[in-house]
Amino acid sequence: MEKGEASNVSYEEFEPFCKWKKLDDSDVHVLEVHLPEFKKEELRVRIKNNSILAISGEHLANDGKKMQFNREIKLPKDIYPDQIRAKFGGSVLSITMPKKPSSAEIGKPKADAASEGNDTAPNDDGKPKNLISRLTSPLSRLKFSKKKATALAAAVVILAFGAYYLIKNRD
Repeated sequence: MEKGEASNVSYEEFEPFCKWKKLDDSDVHVLEVHLPEFKKEELRVRIKNNSILAISGEHLANDGKKMQFNREIKLPKDIYPDQIRAKFGGSVLSITMPKKPSSAEIGKPKADAASEGNDTAPNDDGKPKNLISRLTSPLSRLKFSKKKATALAAAVVILAFGAYYLIKNRD
């Protein structure tokens, strides 16, 4: 084709089928964009201003037409824009967006803590069963009942006061 000559290629805009999923069992949103006949090299996924997901593509069809699309989607506020990942396979572009934990989930312990028999699993009132086991020292591996932990703490306090008394009254 010579410079300045008109192009015979016609463009056809289309809107791809998109399916938005919020997976309950994991902390991610997934956007599936169905793009039959497209190749990975013909697609572009960008994030604008950490708030807009821009997806575009251009494909030369068998009849000589260029199929193109441009889709912009406002990102939910509860996702990490820098952790968004895209994967293309089987004519489906899957965009995975990890969710930020909500303020209600931040203080909430994981569900498997109770199922593992962990002593720090919360009671019905939300407090840990055994405060001693929350220590980050080697003592945290010891398993104490509340009664034994209280008796041990009292014994330590009595020994500390006794040692203090002996040191102060030494002549």
